[in-house]
Amino acid sequence: MVRVGSKVVSMREERAKRVGQAVVLTALLLASLACGRNAAPPPPQPGAGTSTMVAPPGQVLVTVAASSTPAGAVVTGGGRMLGRTPFTTQVPIPAPTPGQTQTFQFTFQLPGFQPSTISASPVNNTITLNAALMPTAGATGAIDPTGATAPGGGGARLTARGTGGGRIFDYHTTTATARVDAQCMIDSLEVDVDGNHTCYSDLEVSLRGPDGTGYSLQSHSSRNPFRSHSVRRAAGHPSAGPWILAVEDSVGADSGNLRGFSLTIRCR
Repeated sequence: MVRVGSKVVSMREERAKRVGQAVVLTALLLASLACGRNAAPPPPQPGAGTSTMVAPPGQVLVTVAASSTPAGAVVTGGGRMLGRTPFTTQVPIPAPTPGQTQTFQFTFQLPGFQPSTISASPVNNTITLNAALMPTAGATGAIDPTGATAPGGGGARLTARGTGGGRIFDYHTTTATARVDAQCMIDSLEVDVDGNHTCYSDLEVSLRGPDGTGYSLQSHSSRNPFRSHSVRRAAGHPSAGPWILAVEDSVGADSGNLRGFSLTIRCR
């Protein structure tokens, strides 16, 4: 028997209590080492597709779903930023009067591309937007002066730097886009990804070429994905057009930042 203050406790009860405390401490330690995998999902992020927003008096909530080609454009409407494509969010608007059709303007902006403004009206309290952005003169994507003299000729070296990127957070895909203007058949492709994250194994990193072909660069590996990748499957595919890099964080509790990426293409 053990005396605790004025209370007498059996040795068996005291031993069970200590074992229980050890189990709890061990579980907490393992959870902290699990790189976020046992963490509960975070609260919804702006533009993540869910909202707990309540419309102010005299207003209604409208769901805005926006996408663009290429992705990563900043969308503004009503004088405020709504998100970076692709995204889904909710915004309050004045409640319409019976029979009234409301029309709103949304502007898409992406460095290296001409701004695009779309007018749209809610249908069943939903507005769906899709913008095809046109490159500005002198957009990224150039022939390296150390390569061949003829654009797209055999052995030419093309380089392009991506625009976009931004914060990498839970259950979200962050994108950046690079545009190559010169056309050739690819002999080799190197992709340099610049960024950081607190748990590499949370991430899926992929690249989509201008012909729609997707290339997986890394998927839930403990290796640092922010490095140079050799994309051998790109050989024989066309070079010209937008290249979209996507970093998906599909696990909770960790975050990072995509600063950008660059392409180096050797032509056949």
